[in-house]
Amino acid sequence: MLRRHEQFYHQLLQIVDAFVLAGALWLAHFLRIHLSVFPVFDAIEVGPISNYLWLLVIIFPAGPLLLEFQGFYRLNYPQNGWTTVGRVIRAIFYLWLVLMAVIVFLRIPSESLSRGVFVLFLPLGILAIVARDFFFRWWYQSHGLSQTHRRSVLLCATPEQCRRWREQFQALPDRQLIIRGEFHLSSSMAEGIDRFVGKLHAENIEIVLFELDHSRLAEINQAIKACEAEGIEAWVTTDFITTTLARPQFDELLGRPLLVFRSTPDAAWQLLMKSCIDRTGALCVLLLISPLLLAIALAVFFTSGRPILFSQARSGRHGTPFRMYKFRTMITQAEQSQAELRAFNQMSGPVFKMTNDPRVTPLGHWLRKFSLDELPQLWNVLRGDMSLVGPRPLPVAETERFTDYAHRRRLSVKPGLTCLWQVAGRSNITDFSDWVRLDLEYIDHWSLWGDIRILFRTIPVVLFGKGAK
Repeated sequence: MLRRHEQFYHQLLQIVDAFVLAGALWLAHFLRIHLSVFPVFDAIEVGPISNYLWLLVIIFPAGPLLLEFQGFYRLNYPQNGWTTVGRVIRAIFYLWLVLMAVIVFLRIPSESLSRGVFVLFLPLGILAIVARDFFFRWWYQSHGLSQTHRRSVLLCATPEQCRRWREQFQALPDRQLIIRGEFHLSSSMAEGIDRFVGKLHAENIEIVLFELDHSRLAEINQAIKACEAEGIEAWVTTDFITTTLARPQFDELLGRPLLVFRSTPDAAWQLLMKSCIDRTGALCVLLLISPLLLAIALAVFFTSGRPILFSQARSGRHGTPFRMYKFRTMITQAEQSQAELRAFNQMSGPVFKMTNDPRVTPLGHWLRKFSLDELPQLWNVLRGDMSLVGPRPLPVAETERFTDYAHRRRLSVKPGLTCLWQVAGRSNITDFSDWVRLDLEYIDHWSLWGDIRILFRTIPVVLFGKGAK
């Protein structure tokens, strides 16, 4: 399946599943009313369905996201059925727990919501999603194997390249693309474009798959123009340029086609959601902890005077500097005296980390242990300089000392309050290359749910002060 088709189905199924879960909630309410005669259910008034509609605000986004988090939307066909059922059970159970937690937190009275509805919603939600998945897979496979939906492909490449393509096409599970013929660049192309066009007509070709040959670009250009004239799709491979991490994508600039190699996340809607969560989350937390911020500010002022906040130029996305803010935990001349302590640096590479740093104040030790000194960085998140999750921002002076330019790839995304380094050891990691490896692992496997997992994993790390120095 083409990647754009897979993304389309991925997003479509997420929307469908949101409504399927809403339907499961309605069915649970309907059955609860008609099953009230059974002793297993209490005789409490169920209430109208309108009492439950506000739960859709949680079900619509959380249901598909939990299913995605479990790897449910990977369109690899065929797929182990029991594996799929297990993923659905876990996702719907987590959704059920979220709903229960919200109801308890908001102290919704039992007179408004029937427990029986939620008892029924759990199995009904699981059965509904499993049934939807079964019918979609059945439809997809039937659709792919139908003769009326198969597409004829002509391979335009060398004999060896055509052989490899045939082997790979045989492994396709859906068999929507059928190779009808070959046009060998090594011989036939030199005989003229007419034979190529004749091949298109003879085999009723819908798609021509070109394997670029640098020595025959002029002929390939003619062949693509012939495809254009007849309304036939031309697919051109781009693996003549080899990359390790960057993913090729096509775009257009000023009317000219571009081949873009991108190694950073490009899930537009997920990045938009990440930005909304960052700004909204930072604002809510700042308002919620404002008394704590005031208390810490007063504690810093009365124990070590001014300034209360420490600001420093840090490297943002692509190295763009910004002012990062923290509660001051060191003496006022700390930066000037760092050179004298360079010999005690416990972190390899360009960064400076030291256990029992003499510049840290007594209050500063306590603030650092529980990461309370980092709280003003929520203002940086609100401003858009940082994200809640991302590689920790380093001082500009330290990023300028990078000797391995691959380390700068950690600057290709917004820095964050927490990341894999924070939850995988923090300051217990003394090799800067290990720190960078964790940051690059985060970038290469980024997802919205991955961010949420890191945020939840950060909570116990901060509360118990693990790895702090």
